[in-house]
Amino acid sequence: MNKKLLIFLMATGVALAFLATGLQAGTDVADTFKVESKEYKSRKKVPATLSHKKHAEEYGISCGDCHHDKDGKPIAGLKMGDDVQRCVECHTKLKKSKDNKKDIMVLENAMHRNCIDCHKEINIKAGDPKGRKGPAPASCTKCHPKKKK
Repeated sequence: MNKKLLIFLMATGVALAFLATGLQAGTDVADTFKVESKEYKSRKKVPATLSHKKHAEEYGISCGDCHHDKDGKPIAGLKMGDDVQRCVECHTKLKKSKDNKKDIMVLENAMHRNCIDCHKEINIKAGDPKGRKGPAPASCTKCHPKKKK
């Protein structure tokens, strides 16, 4: 085997090892983070803060309860640190149209529906028939504090 081929094969092997390690490592998941998207250049409200750790550990919510497939079904078998797509990769519209203000392909609608529907369900189970009041925040100001001037 000539020397150039041997060096090429060794370099390819090292690159594949790094790639495989990176794929296995998954994603670091912060305990708490801002639910925001850089695609929105200006915001009317402060981004909501999500306690990922509380939702997963204290509330017992599985990863698939929030992260779903193209049909809106929970992704089975997800665990903390697995790579998941960002919402905007599928929910690509950034503006609501006058014809369809609830279009689920609008990023803001998708994020709100994912969170608010779940929170309302929890509040209904806790005794509020409308799901607006209870242990889970379901109003704008509970998740989006006013901007500081």
